[in-house]
Amino acid sequence: MFNNYNLTDDEVIEIINQYENLINKYSKLRADSQIDEDLKGEIIEKIYRVLTKNRER
Repeated sequence: MFNNYNLTDDEVIEIINQYENLINKYSKLRADSQIDEDLKGEIIEKIYRVLTKNRER
């Protein structure tokens, strides 16, 4: 889906914002529970690392 993996910070944040509902869905430990903020943070961090891994430093 995101083949170049060379996105700017703004592009990555836009992607995270677009998929916020899905991130929130997978940040719950049970379907009827509240969002686990630590898990949500880990998911967002992983998305950021993967989408920026080939960025020149």
